[in-house]
Amino acid sequence: MQDNQSRKYTDIFTFIGYVIGFLCILWYFIFGGNPFLPVIGVIIIFIGRFVGYGIDRIIDLKENK
Repeated sequence: MQDNQSRKYTDIFTFIGYVIGFLCILWYFIFGGNPFLPVIGVIIIFIGRFVGYGIDRIIDLKENK
C-alpha cells in the first residue's frame, strides 16, 4: 500500500460492520434463536471491511487521474 492512500471509508465501514456483526453474535448468545447468527455476524464484519476498502481504492484511483 502507498502511504498517501485514504483509509477513511475503510474505518467507517469496518466500525459499522463490527457493530452490526457483534450485535448479531451477542443476540444469539443472549436470546438464542437462529444458530447461524454468529456466522452471519462474522460475514457482516468482513463485508463491511471489504466495502470500505473498495470505496477508498475507488476514491484513490479517481484522485490519481
